[in-house]
Amino acid sequence: MLETTKKAVALYTATVAKQNGVDDATERFNVTPAATQKIIAQIRESNEFLKKINILSVKNQKGEALGLGVTGMIASRTDTSSGKERKTKAVYNMKPMPYMCEQTNFDSHIRYAQLDAFAHLKNFNQIISNQTREQIDANKITIGFYGKSCEANTDAEANPNGEDVNKGWFQAIREHNPDGMLKEGATPGEIRIGEGEPLVDDGTGTDTLVGAGLGDFINLDLAVMNVKGLLGDACINSADLISIIGTDLLSYDKAKFYAANGNKPSEKARIEDMQVIGTYGGLPAVSVPGFPATGILVTSYSNLSIYIQEGSVRRSVATKNDKLDQIENFESMNMAYVVEHLEKAAALEFDNVKLWINGEWV
Repeated sequence: MLETTKKAVALYTATVAKQNGVDDATERFNVTPAATQKIIAQIRESNEFLKKINILSVKNQKGEALGLGVTGMIASRTDTSSGKERKTKAVYNMKPMPYMCEQTNFDSHIRYAQLDAFAHLKNFNQIISNQTREQIDANKITIGFYGKSCEANTDAEANPNGEDVNKGWFQAIREHNPDGMLKEGATPGEIRIGEGEPLVDDGTGTDTLVGAGLGDFINLDLAVMNVKGLLGDACINSADLISIIGTDLLSYDKAKFYAANGNKPSEKARIEDMQVIGTYGGLPAVSVPGFPATGILVTSYSNLSIYIQEGSVRRSVATKNDKLDQIENFESMNMAYVVEHLEKAAALEFDNVKLWINGEWV
């Protein structure tokens, strides 16, 4: 590490220490409540998706969903002149989801050589902060969709999407509202999207059918509509519903449109303008980085939450490790992924999706 880099790193750690009211930021410290709120604000600003969902600090590590948002019919009328009293109705009368804020570690390092490359820049502090913060927040989203379990020792090689780091929103549906998860179609363990081909008799007289078989949903619109149909009755017509759709499904549908209309100038222009993916199943279609490529999730932004337990954020920054020529940053927080209204979220099991490509289900 160059001498100028050492000075820049020292100034950075001193700034972090001052912001958190500690003497030495390279030693592990608890982030103050005010600083925690700043971190939550930074999380929101780092990503368009995180701006739209709920990110909240909660006192208890374990509890039940806060039930943010309003669901169901509360409008009524009572003739009070007859002596009857007006009666209130709960704006949230569904079974709340239990949550558990699990410790999640976000530990990273930056090589000395990389630090040397930008140590002379005036925004050195911001570069270091942003470099780690953006990746941490991108990880939060990926875990929110892929997370299935909370293992004591995670394995990034076996679980590249953080499947074993924390339980995400898809897992919340699997565990707490299994009727909201579409797991298979006509073929056990598979959800087929595309036309396919009919099964035919093999001609042996044994009533044996051969062939690839038809799709469960001939197109993406039907798939989204069927997922939406799994929502609770009080939620199915909510005005704020969206469909989050994986990139492979969007590309597949777009490719089919190209094949059918790509030689027509007017239709090709529609494709290039991305107008063809504006809505699916009557819902606004959204693409979110970190979302499963073959996934569909129907819900609203306000129905998805990340809870961070108060007082659980701990950090140590820019700790020198000369043996590996790098500085190391350690950050942890107790987090939970929460679906506020379980009946207002439905999805399909993305690992089971098969697409009709070149005459076969893949």
